[in-house]
Amino acid sequence: MTPYILAGRILAILGMSLAAALAILFFVGGFWWWGLGATVAFFPFFVLIWAVERYSSAHGLIGPPDPQPEDE
Repeated sequence: MTPYILAGRILAILGMSLAAALAILFFVGGFWWWGLGATVAFFPFFVLIWAVERYSSAHGLIGPPDPQPEDE
């Protein structure tokens, strides 16, 4: 796994969790426009994690390793 994929995953997870937490807090607190803004901020990070995982699976960087032939 390359460091760029790892950094992309970490950034996406942190961004999604922060945006979701802020959205919940703002909606509970009655700050509807701030909550809507935090909800909108969630989606770029969701697209980032989708793109990183799609790239990883397309290049064989995710999933079980290829079976190695046994030497006899």
